[in-house]
Amino acid sequence: MSIRLTNVSKGFEHTQVLSDISVTIAPGEFFVMVGPSGSGKSTLLRIIAGLTSVTAGQIYFDEREVTALPPKERNLSMVFQNYALLPFMNVAQNVRFGLDNQQLSANEKNKRVDWALDLVHLSGLRDRKPKALSGGQQQRVSLARALAAKTPLVLMDEPLSNLDAQLRAEMRAEIIRLHREIGMTLIYVTHDQVEAMTMGDRILVLDAEQIQQLGTPLELYNHPANEFVAKFIGTPEMNIVPITVNEHNQFSLGTEFAAQQAVPVPFALPAGHYHLGIRPEQLVPLAAAGTAALPATVADVQQLGNDTLIFSDCNGQQLVSRIPQQFEVAVGSRLQLAVPPQKGAWHLFDAQTGAAIKEGVADGGR
Repeated sequence: MSIRLTNVSKGFEHTQVLSDISVTIAPGEFFVMVGPSGSGKSTLLRIIAGLTSVTAGQIYFDEREVTALPPKERNLSMVFQNYALLPFMNVAQNVRFGLDNQQLSANEKNKRVDWALDLVHLSGLRDRKPKALSGGQQQRVSLARALAAKTPLVLMDEPLSNLDAQLRAEMRAEIIRLHREIGMTLIYVTHDQVEAMTMGDRILVLDAEQIQQLGTPLELYNHPANEFVAKFIGTPEMNIVPITVNEHNQFSLGTEFAAQQAVPVPFALPAGHYHLGIRPEQLVPLAAAGTAALPATVADVQQLGNDTLIFSDCNGQQLVSRIPQQFEVAVGSRLQLAVPPQKGAWHLFDAQTGAAIKEGVADGGR
């Protein structure tokens, strides 16, 4: 099933939640909507489900307008954050409960329950009550109930947020597997950019009522449309600092050019003010001889086993470096942070609007 939203807006009394949202979701796509709390992502999912009405705009399922249709007429199923299991029913009964509104024979319902429980590897727990299950097992029951309906569209609203880190990782893999096996259109809401990056075919980033960017995980990571996306996607978040470029293609940190701290720009860039973004893995210490570098003072070091995070101060700007190995450096020591020579490692943003500056249209932010 394909989904098309056209100019969808939603407001509550004096609060605008969504403004002019237009997007098309392909049949069988794993589509993730991500954003911080209050960005409107769950409201948009409820609008697609028919649980919340629109203020303006239209919704189409396979080119059939469903804007005014109630949820039961939209042929979809939904997985909620809180599992929504009935405590007095066992696992099999909870899964079957989702089929009670369908015109199916008792035999067909039993077959679907068996099929769904087998998919989520819970066949051996069919007689247990929810209270006897772990959080991960309860979420699997919720998934089985949605899958048993065999709808062409499944909506998931923060389904893993109540689980611990290990269970979240396991359930991410489980949901990806189920989607690949069944091939339904899946719309998944999360505030966790790691979930979004690892699960989605495409990701819709929402903030401040609007779409900030829509693209594949790598498109968002490598080519963020603005500073919000650049900082929201990626862990640790991208370093973004103000820089001033002079007529000699040199830059210094800050809004005023400081000749004593000038560093060559590795490509032609018009003079002016910019915001420079560099991913932590691209900002490495101990520059080789002859490499342009920024002098910095180490403020903190976090050893993560395979990775080391180095937090440093450079001319009053806070920077973080990610080293893909164990790296020993003392807090308070001085080091040189190599300026990436590759143009692709530089992300330039307009100093006023925060919008990404595309190649060939840089105007110096003036």
